[in-house]
Amino acid sequence: MMTCTQLTQSDAIERLRDDYLGGLVAPMDGMWESAEIAPATYWEIHDQEQRVGYFCLGSNQELLRFHLWENALDRAQEIFQWMLSTYGIQHATASTIEPLYFSLCLDVQSKITLHSYLFRDNQPRVLSSGLSASLFRKADTSELDEIVRFYHANIEGPGEWIEAFLNARLTRDELFVLYDQRTLVAAGECIPSQKQPPYADLGMVVARSYRGRGVGSFVLTQLKNHCYEVGWKPICSCEASNHASKKAIEKAGFISEQRIVNITF
Repeated sequence: MMTCTQLTQSDAIERLRDDYLGGLVAPMDGMWESAEIAPATYWEIHDQEQRVGYFCLGSNQELLRFHLWENALDRAQEIFQWMLSTYGIQHATASTIEPLYFSLCLDVQSKITLHSYLFRDNQPRVLSSGLSASLFRKADTSELDEIVRFYHANIEGPGEWIEAFLNARLTRDELFVLYDQRTLVAAGECIPSQKQPPYADLGMVVARSYRGRGVGSFVLTQLKNHCYEVGWKPICSCEASNHASKKAIEKAGFISEQRIVNITF
C-alpha cells in the first residue's frame, strides 16, 4: 500500500533539491528554481513504509517535480499514475533536462504546450552597442532607486519583487547597467548559481524605446565576458512567447537544446 507524507523540514527539502539538480542532464534555470520550485510543497512517497521517492506541487496543485529512488525505478509508471490519481493532478510543468519525469509525463499527456527555452553558451560574440556614447559597467548601490524605476517602467506585471531582487543583486555585485550618455537604456543580471556551480544565470531588461536595436544582445555579450573572466559558464532562458528576447539571446551566441513545457493529463 502506497502513502504520502508532506515534508516540512527545510534542511531535508534542500538536500532533495540539491540531489535532484545533480542528476539533471543540463543545468536548471536559476529563476525557475528559485521562483517556482523553492516555494513548492514536497511530498515523500512510501510503499509498505519504505521510502520510494517524492514529488512537489505548486500553488495551483500542478506537478513540478517527480523523483524515485533506485529501488523503485522498475515501478515508475505504476507509482506515477497512482500519484496522479490519488491527488487528482491534472497539470504539470516539466523540462527535457529531467528525463524520467518528462518521459512519465509523456506517457499520460493529453496536451503539451511550450513554456520556455533554456539556453547554453555556444560561442563568444563581439557586438557593438550601436550607441554613439555608451558605457557598460557594474551598477552602484547609489543607483538603486533609479534602476528600480527603470525596471518598473520596462517590464510587464506588477513587479512587487523588483526592489528586493535588485537590492540583492547590487549587494552581491551581480547587477550591470548600460548608459547612452546619461540615459539608462539597459540593465543586466549575472547571478552565479549557489546550487549548480560554475553556472551563472544571465538576464537583461532593455528600455522600450531602445528595443530592436541590438542593445539586448550587446548586454548579454558583456555579461558573458564577465563570466569568462571569473570562470563561470553563462546560461539563460526566455518564455516561448517572447520572440524578441529569443532572437537577442541567439544573436549573443547562445543556443537552445532544452525546453520547459506545460502538460495536461
